[in-house]
Amino acid sequence: MTQTTSHTAPTYQPIDDALAPWQKAIYEGNLSFECGDLVVARDHYTVAANIAETLMAQFTNIPYSDTVADSLSHCFPAFVVATHNLADTFKVMGQPEKACNWLCHAHQKLSLVLCHPNEKIRHLVLHHHHKTYFELVKFAQMSADFPELITRINHVLSDHPHKTQLLH
Repeated sequence: MTQTTSHTAPTYQPIDDALAPWQKAIYEGNLSFECGDLVVARDHYTVAANIAETLMAQFTNIPYSDTVADSLSHCFPAFVVATHNLADTFKVMGQPEKACNWLCHAHQKLSLVLCHPNEKIRHLVLHHHHKTYFELVKFAQMSADFPELITRINHVLSDHPHKTQLLH
């Protein structure tokens, strides 16, 4: 008697194909970062951030569906990971202004999605928006010697629909 095993076919998600170049760029960036090749890491993370941002923009501009929600649930964290990796790379390179710019950019982009007309999309982005908020706060705490960066962060934190307490 032969024993048969039932296999469920893997679910095909087009977002997996769309994010494959992002995944490769993050992987290559991580390898370069670990080897201390920060310029190459920066370049890979920049590519990854641009891919994720482009996909995020595309999916937030089409009518909501379960496929859109699933895609955005991948795009939002991909964007946050890439921008935070990029900011970390700039910190290690001794370029806090550029690190701050990327952290602010990520938070601003997600803040815009908080204004999306679809409540489900706003709900999907909220967790990632909180992450970028806390990264900005953490960065500000470590950047007390750079008052111009604190000013920039305060501006970004005050310029979104859910205003929060400013840093001093």
